[in-house]
Amino acid sequence: MVYGIVALVLLFSSIKGYSGKRTSCLVQTTADAIRFNLLRMLICILIGAALVFLEGAQRFLAIEAGMLWICVLAGGANAAFLIGWLLAVQKNAMVSVDVGLTLGSLLPAVLCAILFTEPISVPKMLGFALILVATAILAGHSKQTVNGGLGGALLLVFAAVGEGMSSFAQQLYKQFYTDGGSAATGTVYPKTVYHFYTYVFAALALLLALAVYLLLQRRHTKSAADGKRTAGRIPPRALVHILVMAICLFAANYFQTVATNDYGMSSQMLYPLLKGGCLITVNITAMLFFGEKITKRSVLGSLVALAGIIVMSIL
Repeated sequence: MVYGIVALVLLFSSIKGYSGKRTSCLVQTTADAIRFNLLRMLICILIGAALVFLEGAQRFLAIEAGMLWICVLAGGANAAFLIGWLLAVQKNAMVSVDVGLTLGSLLPAVLCAILFTEPISVPKMLGFALILVATAILAGHSKQTVNGGLGGALLLVFAAVGEGMSSFAQQLYKQFYTDGGSAATGTVYPKTVYHFYTYVFAALALLLALAVYLLLQRRHTKSAADGKRTAGRIPPRALVHILVMAICLFAANYFQTVATNDYGMSSQMLYPLLKGGCLITVNITAMLFFGEKITKRSVLGSLVALAGIIVMSIL
């Protein structure tokens, strides 16, 4: 059953990636990208609020300090990943970004091994190594040879740590505020409440980032016309895709929480497994909807990723 949940996460992630690709051509400035993501977070907040009230969990909205800080970490890390990725791809070749983010998926496993009773399994790390190799193979066809130097490397680390800490926050919630947590405090908060607050703090972080960016842009803008262009509106044709991305983002993250909380999938298995699965689904999506051809490299990379998934699943 747990692998069915993982399959749902991959399905929603793939749909999110498709809509993300469709909207990417509409992003002209950094401010546009932050606005797109901010709107996506606001939609996720509405979805989260609706689910909280449908579940009758509104009495849990008055969360204690520990839960609050975990949600702050989750939201801030999500925002950091979104902003970090945006800037990292401008400074680094995509192969570097893909490998860096795959390495970042190991961060929650390392932190859980240090803080909780979740020993790192050598066979699962072998599967992770295969997924990392698959990432390099699939991204290696890129002709991009951007060398971002130290600044580009720091941005890549920032994005990878942001994504890794977002996953770690999910594990903190599991350990401290669910029935199955080894360090549970006695207060159990529904998953809907955790996700609602995660998106609230992600939206606040993005709003702050947008305000800072626009302030800096205003100082460097040479003409009023440039300033108006920077403060442009979101194109109407992007709204449908942003809505789809928000729904799929919420669903993917929610089912990730189900996999780790309700079915006990460890951090060292869940996040690398999702990375490996996404390597395969992204290539299938690119082939079916964006006219990318099947190559020997894409087949080899997908097979290596599949091998990594199998190793992690059976050993």
